[in-house]
Amino acid sequence: MQRHKKGYIRKNLVVSPMSIKELQKLLRVDSESEAVRIAVEDRVLAENLAAIADRIAKRGGLIDVFERSAGSRRRRLGAAGHRAER
Repeated sequence: MQRHKKGYIRKNLVVSPMSIKELQKLLRVDSESEAVRIAVEDRVLAENLAAIADRIAKRGGLIDVFERSAGSRRRRLGAAGHRAER
């Protein structure tokens, strides 16, 4: 995670206090600030991973070189479970 030169900075946010308390309980953290930091960092990570997945999909997806995925087995075997002609 990239931080400001001095670490964290203070921001004023308008949020539901009930949502913050619920988030704090779900994450099992002691402070509301820590809960918000974790939630923000998690969302940034999720967005970055989604962008990476999109780039991989645009390039044709992942190649199953060992043919171990369910998709590879489905292509190799027909709907009835018999080998499909290639």
